[in-house]
Amino acid sequence: MSTASSAIERARTRLAAGDLAAARRECERLLTAGNARDAAAAHLVLSACAQREGDTGSARRHVDAALALDPDSALAHYAHAQIAERAGDVATAVASLEQAVRLQPGFAAAHQQLGILLGERGDAGRAAEAFARVVALDPRNARGHNNLGNALRMLGRFDEAKAAFERAVALKPDYDLAIANVAVMLRDAGDFERAEALLHAALARASASGKVPLRAMVVMLAGLLRERGSLDEAEPLYRQAIAMAPSASAGEWFNLGRVYAERDEVERACDAYRRSYDADRNDLRGALGARLSLPMIYADDTEVAHARERYAEGLRELHTDTRRMVDGLSVDQVLDGLRWTNFFLAYHGGDDRALQASYGAFVQAVLERGAPAWRECAARGRKEGARLRVGFASAFFHVGTAGRYFRSWITDLPRERFEVFVYHLFPGQDDIASEIAARADRFIEFGGSRARPSVVAPVISDDALDVIVYPELGMDHTAFVLAALRLAPRQIAGWGHPVTTGHPTIDTYVSCADMEPEGADAHYTERLARLPGIGTCYRRPALPAPASRARFGLPDDRVLLLCPQSLFKVHPDNDALFADVLAANPRATLVMFDGRHPRVTERFVARITREFDGRGVSARERLIVLPSFPHDDYLRINLACDAMLDTLHWSGGNTSLDALACGLPVVTLPGPYMRGRQSAAMLRLAGAPELVARDRDDYLRIAARIIGDAAWRSEFAATLRDGCDAVFDTPAPSRAFAQLLLQGGDGA
Repeated sequence: MSTASSAIERARTRLAAGDLAAARRECERLLTAGNARDAAAAHLVLSACAQREGDTGSARRHVDAALALDPDSALAHYAHAQIAERAGDVATAVASLEQAVRLQPGFAAAHQQLGILLGERGDAGRAAEAFARVVALDPRNARGHNNLGNALRMLGRFDEAKAAFERAVALKPDYDLAIANVAVMLRDAGDFERAEALLHAALARASASGKVPLRAMVVMLAGLLRERGSLDEAEPLYRQAIAMAPSASAGEWFNLGRVYAERDEVERACDAYRRSYDADRNDLRGALGARLSLPMIYADDTEVAHARERYAEGLRELHTDTRRMVDGLSVDQVLDGLRWTNFFLAYHGGDDRALQASYGAFVQAVLERGAPAWRECAARGRKEGARLRVGFASAFFHVGTAGRYFRSWITDLPRERFEVFVYHLFPGQDDIASEIAARADRFIEFGGSRARPSVVAPVISDDALDVIVYPELGMDHTAFVLAALRLAPRQIAGWGHPVTTGHPTIDTYVSCADMEPEGADAHYTERLARLPGIGTCYRRPALPAPASRARFGLPDDRVLLLCPQSLFKVHPDNDALFADVLAANPRATLVMFDGRHPRVTERFVARITREFDGRGVSARERLIVLPSFPHDDYLRINLACDAMLDTLHWSGGNTSLDALACGLPVVTLPGPYMRGRQSAAMLRLAGAPELVARDRDDYLRIAARIIGDAAWRSEFAATLRDGCDAVFDTPAPSRAFAQLLLQGGDGA
């Protein structure tokens, strides 16, 4: 090694040890030694010394001097990039790094930094190339693998991204950032259990070692727990994340509000939503939640009326504040900030058209100010003979009510007439999603953080659809925003959440002719289209082998009346009706299911118990509240019961179809709106109109006979089993839906 080289190495050693004075002495001797390359190297060490002391000007001058002496020094160009980046000149930094790797292709650190800057500029393709070069040069570079995963994820190459993140963790098992990225990939692929287990293990290790956990892992675990209903476990994690970064916790406050809302703690939810909006005025969701949140369980009709009044006042405030809320927001902030639905409004039993239209008008006003381009869609000419390009967007293309209802709308469309696009706004694919994907020309998943309007809307728009269909609107936040945009010349909503959307951008609302009352067009802001039958080709459920009542803790010596509706769907008006049924029929016991959180169940049971007490009925003896069960066991409970009591205002839908398939008689009283008339239409189709009551007294009469006359019950069980052929697996609704799409008519 030459004397000069030895001096440079000594200088670098002194620098690494923090002895800046000694490093300078070594370098200053080299500056006068006459060798340009050695002097350039010395200037780089001196630049680093100046940077350590915060003297940015001197640091820059030394780098410039190094480049003047040795323009082919890759290290000098790398140092120049660092200076430029710190000054905010990213373009110069990128150019310098590109020169560094041209001069020295094996310069892994330069490739790494180049990839980071390219990724921050949104150039994911070139960033991925840079990181791929890093890991090729240094296969054990955990950070390089993690960065490569980030770039690949931005490119939509999710399997490769997941493999890169997993490689980073394999190389460095305590690499929390990479662990969090693996968990994100698992979550977005629908593998929630593995994601949760990975996060639990990582946080446990951090706790055991006294290490501060990565906040992103705390937030993600809280979200997974909230999604699966472990609300009491999610709450302290959100609180922990907020405490870790109080000034950057708008999202955590909002999601904490959702935890409280799902526990039916509306005032606490509204407070959390307000805190969310106070923390970040660029996220409109907090403002919406604070003004529009509704309870799940109401004490009585008066409380329902007060909630609607508060909701209407919240809408008026939003209309008044639109300009202040929106001005200054980016288009993406506007789209993503509108993620809200008025889900619980529909369970009040009233006419929601005016309130929904008011909310729809507010959304349009927000879009007009902040994202006007998304309110229009140019007409697209279709070549003669070309297939109709129809898209379907939903977060419910999976096993569940909406998935079972509406998959036939997609799978039964004749492919010679339709080109089908499906936008799956939910992580992963189960049996129903996989079946739909197999029949679609294009099936795109938007799992986890990708299920945002700002991400999904451009993809749909680029597909140049002729028609877009939203099978349900009001159950998923992203879909409800997408429906407020104009993403296709024709836009259609289905009755998955059976209430008008209020969006002026929805042209047609598809419902069922037999479920709509006379004058139903007045209930919708959209043009109403009516399909035959139950509106879909719904597959008859395969019934499991029956099980004993004892398996579910049900008594053998009682007539069991099943009411399987979610508790938030059971309006206070039902309490007195059910109490009267039980009071008049001492042999009967009512069977229901728990709410999503114990507080919901407790509030409901306390409310209905008051009506029972007033009629001398013991809720402790005559009301059984079961936990939730897998679907096969739920069907077994249907098979074990004697009849189903349908609810007022919001009748059974999927629950009534399950009951009919099990031969379980359903007593129903149709309401004034479609959402309270589904069971009645199903019973008439199945040949059992006698179970459809004319009024409240008739409901009590039918229920009394069902309870007291076992032979009559058996007769109806047989009738329903035989009549189900008119309800299930009927192709007429799918054919009618296809014609509606092709002709663009109202289907009335």
